[in-house]
Amino acid sequence: MEEKRDQRPKTVKKAATSVAVIQWEKGDGISEIIADELSALGYTPVTFLFSSSIPEGVSFVFSFGPYGDFLRAPYELAKMPPKKRPKFIHWNTEGLPDLRIPRLFMRAIGNVRSRLDPCIRLMREHWARQRMLRFRYVGDYYRVHAAGLLDVFADSSAIYARWHATQGLQTVHAPWGGTRRWYRRLQLERDIDVLWMGGLNSRRRNRLLTKLCPELTRRGMSVYLADGLNNPFIFGDERIEFLNRSKITLNLTRTWYDDNFSRFAIAAPNSSLVISEPMLPHSPRVIPGVHYAEAPIEQLADQIEHYLAHEDERQEIAENAFALFTEELSFSKSIADIMAAAEQTRAGGER
Repeated sequence: MEEKRDQRPKTVKKAATSVAVIQWEKGDGISEIIADELSALGYTPVTFLFSSSIPEGVSFVFSFGPYGDFLRAPYELAKMPPKKRPKFIHWNTEGLPDLRIPRLFMRAIGNVRSRLDPCIRLMREHWARQRMLRFRYVGDYYRVHAAGLLDVFADSSAIYARWHATQGLQTVHAPWGGTRRWYRRLQLERDIDVLWMGGLNSRRRNRLLTKLCPELTRRGMSVYLADGLNNPFIFGDERIEFLNRSKITLNLTRTWYDDNFSRFAIAAPNSSLVISEPMLPHSPRVIPGVHYAEAPIEQLADQIEHYLAHEDERQEIAENAFALFTEELSFSKSIADIMAAAEQTRAGGER
């Protein structure tokens, strides 16, 4: 059942520097991190549930994901007088549809999926509501952009950022980075050879894990699957502890073209070596062989076995990744880059 819309908006005192951060659910960890980083930059953040009204007196509305009804906030902003309307920021952290689809065709399908969404939401079947979500995101973004309501658009993927730029949507590349909420150096014994984190709701990923994990076990490696089925999902302090106990964190994507570097930003700062299938350069500063190990699917077991047997090589790459994700690719830098673009937009509107 959809949550009732709260008609009593929160009010923020410091309108000049205030940022309303969307929460997609109560206890939304990403929105809390964004709020932390905004505070460090000197802003006054206030979080609000996406189903609630935008807080009064804010200068910016910061959205990300999306993990719910993206259009709610823009619809509300459209009803405000332009001079009193906060600048709307969205940081896309979700993927595009198959990159082989012609761009104009992708946008056309996305527009149809976006406009049909109110009807699709009425369906009882969860699977039906989840179909073609990536097309819906594309349709939503370009509808809001065409209406002049998308003031700053950012993307965690350099590839997707370039894709949107070719379609006339100026995009800030703001990659996933490390944040203090996600890591600590606990100096624990690394008694887990291979850690997998994440659900098995992708047929491709499920098929690959079903084949790979028995092979790793056959070779005498310990494998821990935090997949919600074999073992519970892990979050927060528990996830930090597991990563500090894991020599290797395995990365497999839902599709061949996915941006899955959020997993790197979580594992690398905890000095767990990420070993992955080959990925597209969504985050170009993360280099295979320097910040993580990479191998074709059929060679992953051999690659994992190699780095378990050569601790010095494993630790060298893990330390490189730690430095990258806690300094150059920090979460704070990405939020700072997004807000720099937002301030330029606000300055331009005030001239």
